[in-house]
Amino acid sequence: MDTRYLEYILVLAETGNMTRAASKLFISQPTLSQFLAKQEQEIGTPLFLRTGGVYTLTPVGELYADYARKVLSLTDILNKDIQRISTASRLSIGTSASRALEMLTSILGDFRKYYPNVQLVLSDNNLNAMRNSISRGDVDIAFVTANSLEPYKGNSLELKKEEVVFAAPNSHPYCQSLKDTDRLSLTGRELLRRFGETPFILQLKGSCIRYLVDDFLGKDFNPIIACNTNHAQSICDMVSSSIGAAFIPSGYAVSSPKITYFSLEPKMYRIHSILFRKDLIMEPPHKYLVELAKEYAQENWRKL
Repeated sequence: MDTRYLEYILVLAETGNMTRAASKLFISQPTLSQFLAKQEQEIGTPLFLRTGGVYTLTPVGELYADYARKVLSLTDILNKDIQRISTASRLSIGTSASRALEMLTSILGDFRKYYPNVQLVLSDNNLNAMRNSISRGDVDIAFVTANSLEPYKGNSLELKKEEVVFAAPNSHPYCQSLKDTDRLSLTGRELLRRFGETPFILQLKGSCIRYLVDDFLGKDFNPIIACNTNHAQSICDMVSSSIGAAFIPSGYAVSSPKITYFSLEPKMYRIHSILFRKDLIMEPPHKYLVELAKEYAQENWRKL
């Protein structure tokens, strides 16, 4: 879209001098003078007052300049939107947890409206696999729950911390012995002493919570395993059915007459976060996806 003639008027108004304006516009002075004369003839009234070689906008010129600025601004927005919509690209996204997948499913609708030509490639796996995919460059951005962001300084963004709690069936002897005044918290040593012979429902190795649990309980933790799964709701259902005890994110710790929840000492947290490929150049589609994720976390994860 050719808007250079609008710029001619604005530059002349800015400099107030025909020679300086022509030089700044990289055109000859006669060309600029002829253009101005033609514009004023078409409009039917002067755009500038000429006083001693100084050009000052008339009231009509002020109106013209105001509209010229608006048109140039809108043209710039139009050109950027045309470039955004017409540019096809590929974005590889990974997730490592059901909550991250829920978030991604929710925000992709808005992302596609704004970037309809960006090809999305989605993959889902545990934290360890996502780490490897990021390191190899197979994934551009990974929405994960991590046990620590220390290894990813400069290439990660924390969205929200979520406490991980210990869930035990109310039918367990220790839960039966508790009084209303007893504190519902356990150190690693207390947990092993009270529940060491209890079957456990544990997340698969390589997952965020499994890393946290192994670190919390150390080498002394040799559990009887009833089941291995990363599906948080299924874990809660199995604890409720007295199949075993488990470690679950607090967001899934819904009050139940069949489950007793314990905080851990020290507290255990998983970190909802974004990992970036080290050599990733953040283009507008990447930045927009990250902004959508931040907004989603702020609005939907307040109670985690």
